[in-house]
Formats: sequence, C-alpha cells, structure tokens
Amino acid sequence: MNHGGFPAMDTVCRLAVPLPGFEDLECSNVYVIGTGPVTLVDTAPKFPGSLDVLERQLFDAGFSWSDVEKIIITHGHIDHFGLVGAIRARAPSPVPCYVHEDDLWRLSGDFLESGMWGSELERFYASAGVPAGIVERIRRRFVFFRNLCDPVSDAIPMRDGQVFPGKGFELRVIHTPGHSPGCCCLYEQGSKILFTGDHVLRNITPNPFHEANRSRLKDASYKSLKAYTASLGRIEPLDVHVALPGHGQCIEDLGALISSYRAHHASRIRAVEEAMERPGRSIYDIALSIFGPLDVSHVSLAVSEVYVHMEMLMESGGAVIVDVGPPVLYGRP
Repeated sequence: MNHGGFPAMDTVCRLAVPLPGFEDLECSNVYVIGTGPVTLVDTAPKFPGSLDVLERQLFDAGFSWSDVEKIIITHGHIDHFGLVGAIRARAPSPVPCYVHEDDLWRLSGDFLESGMWGSELERFYASAGVPAGIVERIRRRFVFFRNLCDPVSDAIPMRDGQVFPGKGFELRVIHTPGHSPGCCCLYEQGSKILFTGDHVLRNITPNPFHEANRSRLKDASYKSLKAYTASLGRIEPLDVHVALPGHGQCIEDLGALISSYRAHHASRIRAVEEAMERPGRSIYDIALSIFGPLDVSHVSLAVSEVYVHMEMLMESGGAVIVDVGPPVLYGRP
C-alpha cells in the first residue's frame, strides 16, 4: 500500500496527521501494519479533528477501527500517544496499548495531571538561568499540551527484544533511549523495515531531551545524549531497506543519516566549548550565544540541547561548574 510518496509495501500503510503549529515536524505518521487484523504504530496527538482525519485515511486504506488489534507506542511523548483513548472509544473491542517500561509513567494520569509541570522542572529551568517570565510562558505551553492527549492507565510495558507477530509481519522491539528513556524502534526483518519513531528523522535532527523528571527514572545516572549515541550504534548494523519515522518522509539511506547526526553533535559540542571562552556562563546564556534570540516555543529545545552537550563535556573533563548558583555557571577547566 503506497501512501504519501512512501515506497509500496504490501503490509504497511502510512497515515499522515497534520500538526498545526509544528510545521518543522511536517506531520505525525501513524503506521497500519498487517492485512487484517492490523497493528497501529503510534497515534498522533489529539488536536481537534485529528481523529476524523486518521479515520478517513484508515478507511481509504481498506480498514476500520474493528480491524485494529493492538497499538504500539514508540515512546511516551504526547504527539505519539495522544489519540489512544479516542481510538479505543471508537473500536468495538478492547485494544491493548504497549509502550516501553521506561516510558510507562509518561502515559499515566498522575504524570499528565500533576507531574507534567512540577518542582523538578522549575529547578531545572532556574539552574539553567532561564528568566522567570520566560519560565512562566513555558509552563503555560506545558499546560496546553495536556489537552492533546488522554491518560492511558492500562498501558502494557514492553521490553527490548520483545516480538509482536502478525499476519505477514513480525516486529522486534529495539530499545533506543535518548530522545526519551523508553524510546524504541521496531524492526521487521522480513521486509527490512525499521520503524524509528523519533529516534531517527529525515529532515531534522532529533533532540535527545534532557530528562528533568529525575525522580521517575530507573537509572539516576541517565544522560540522554550519551544514551542516544549508544542507541544509534544499536540500529546502525541492521539490514534496513527503508526506515519509517514518526514524522515526515521515509529514510532510504539510514547509514548516511546516522553519520550526519554524529557530525552534528560533534559540531554542537565544539560550539558549546567556544561559548565558554568567556567564563561563568549559564546554559541559557550559552543557548543564546549559539542560537541567537529565541522564541519562547524554542527555549525548551535550545536549553535542553545545550545542557545535554554540556553533560558530555563535563564527563570528558572539558567543562567544570564554576558557580553552583542558581543559575549554575560553567567554564573551562
């Protein structure tokens, strides 16, 4: 089934859901796998009208909600699980939903209702030196994001190496932490297709988000960029004909794209180092040096990006804390 310029594959159909206000991501991709019953990989966020858009494309592909046997979520970000509840409400039978155990908490009502913005995030932005007025505007954006999903209280934890069989396919879970602690790819060896979620995207470099909610992590020493780099090494040796990402167009040269990611992160580390030529700089100050004036919608991404590269510099001895703050100030050793 060929849809939206993707290569023809007998057991995979791509459904593209618009993302208003997030044009850099192009769209949210939902994959229908199988010939019936089918498995959905990801669901897109719950913008007004998104479910109807998804439903029309599903019907055009020859399926209905009654054909959906299970939902697999590549990682616990709202733009990937937001419509789970709405889909289940239209399905005539129960539809189990799976997500990696390290992201299970992200789908919970407890996190979405009270923990999505909390003291740990407040402390992180204070330590990064983000001005209080901007932090408040970021908080409001987080509150808005809660409207784009429903909690999934009964999500089933999946693990690295787990296999999901179906008619004409077999999906193997590959745990690829970095973008989130529970981020996963799904490999269909027979057709050499890799579903990458946000671990690998064609037109933008995925952000290995700093995980500020440290109390919810199983590994207190988790560093997202370090984990992300190691995860690239997990998928690089795979025999992949085409990679199908969570946003945008398909990837036909995975190796070249991974090489470009490594070059990007090496360049970013150098930029952070250069920004520390003036001693005693906060993460926010360094972000402004690298990216220039930031719209509030980009502050979280920029601060996270600088922070995860600073973590790598700190680990290698290329940077030190010169003032514990807040804000924390960094310099060269």
